[in-house]
This record gives sequence, structure tokens and C-alpha cells, in this order.
Amino acid sequence: MSFKLPDFLSWSLLDSLRQKMGAPLTENFVLAPIYSDISIIDQLNTGGVEIDLDEISVHEDGTLLYRGYRGLLHIRDITSIAGDTRMPRYHLAYCQTLEKMKKNSRFDRYVVAQTTAGEFKVNIIDREVTSQTVRLNVCQNCLDRIHWRRFSLSGMSRTERKYRVEHFALSEFFKEYPRDLIKAKPLHTSATAPLNDYPKNWAELSRAIKLERGYQCESCRESFSQNDFRYVHVHHRNGLKNDNRNENLAVLCIACHAQQPEHGHLKTHPDYKQYMTSHKR
Repeated sequence: MSFKLPDFLSWSLLDSLRQKMGAPLTENFVLAPIYSDISIIDQLNTGGVEIDLDEISVHEDGTLLYRGYRGLLHIRDITSIAGDTRMPRYHLAYCQTLEKMKKNSRFDRYVVAQTTAGEFKVNIIDREVTSQTVRLNVCQNCLDRIHWRRFSLSGMSRTERKYRVEHFALSEFFKEYPRDLIKAKPLHTSATAPLNDYPKNWAELSRAIKLERGYQCESCRESFSQNDFRYVHVHHRNGLKNDNRNENLAVLCIACHAQQPEHGHLKTHPDYKQYMTSHKR
């Protein structure tokens, strides 16, 4: 089906307005192509996109976002030293490694991609540049950041952590953390959504979580003794107090908890003021 555009110049009122604006007539009008998010998805799945720091944001659950999509960060250009090529890890959350790279102004070395196969395009730089598609391992700091399947740097042996990394599946990750946040459908309707409130056994549940994770803040990594247990909180990553899945719960000190979205009110709590004074933060 085709449509014929009307002759707008025959509309005297519109043509008079054009003349007042000084807008010239042209016969070489070209309709610029409209780019959709499909091109972004294609780029994310075919080698990745070079990014600036400002283009990456961090979801409240700790995962990385690029233009409304969850992304995976990896270093594409790898220098081989004397034939020794050490493959980098890929990142799915804003972990300690990325924070350190950012502080060292090395964040721009990353590209963002999106794949469920765990394979990424890299450039091996030796005497020549060789492009390869290789399988990379996930960053352990990232798994610890989102506490994936109860993954813990401090609570697991090296052997167990290595096993978890080798068997980590991005397909499973993207099932729980949808790649497309724009099209992600809510789990409930307004009629079926449960009340967003703490469960009746919240005190018992949160105490068990803190004990399991050694009363250590997952953000600043500070550990607390029994006398300071009141400074340790359990935070819901997605803001839903009724979502008490282990991976949705983060153990944070009161200072780091107060930095989370919509938690600034904690800074007025007496415990916060005492903690900041005693710990000189």
C-alpha cells in the first residue's frame, strides 16, 4: 500500500508561514533514516560497542545497563607479552574491579556486549592484531556483588568458586535479570501484586542472612564484631520488601545502606551518626 502526500504549497496559510520564516524550497529533500533499538541489539550481539563511562549506568540490583538493556563489559583489546596472552574476565555487575578501573581512569578500555554463549570478540595485539572469538570466564567479584546462587568470596573455598565460575551460565543469569528492561513484563498486575512489606519473620530471616555472610558489608567489605551488629543491615536490591530470594538480599553496613536509592533517610538515624563518628567516615 502506498500513500501520496498532499501538495502543501497549495495550502496558502502554510506557504505564507513558510515565507515569513524564511524557509527555502528545495527539490533535493531526503528523508533521513530512522534508527531503532534493533541496531543496538545487533551491535551488542556482534562484537560489542565501544562506550564512554557516561553511557553505562548501574541498576539498583548492581547489574550494568546500556540504553535500557543489561550489558556485559569486557576488555576487547588484549596485549600479548612474549606470547603469553592472559584472557580477561567479563563483568555483569558494578564490582570492585570496575570501581578500581574507573578510579585509575581505565574504564574506557571496556566495550559492552550482550551474549548468552559466553563468547566474546577480542583483539590479540602482538606484532600483528588478530581478531578472535573466545570464551571468557565471569568475574568472581561480580558474582559476589549480586550474590549469585549464594556465591561468596569470603564464604567459599577457592575450589568451590572455580567450579561455580566454570559452570556459570549466562542464559540462567538473563532469565533472572532480563536483558531488555524496557520490554520486561512485571510479575504481577495491580490486582495480584502482593503487599510490598516485610514478612512477619523478617527479623529472624535477616539475622540468619547476616550470620551466613559473616556480618560483612558487601559494599565496603568491612566486618563487624558482636558489639557493632546493629550497624549491619539487610537490603532488598530491587526495592521489593516481599522479594526475599537470597540473591535479592544484600548485607550492608548502615553507611553503605544509606547510599542506596531512596534510603537517604537512614542518615538521620542515631545509629548512622554514631557509626560515622566512631568509624571516621
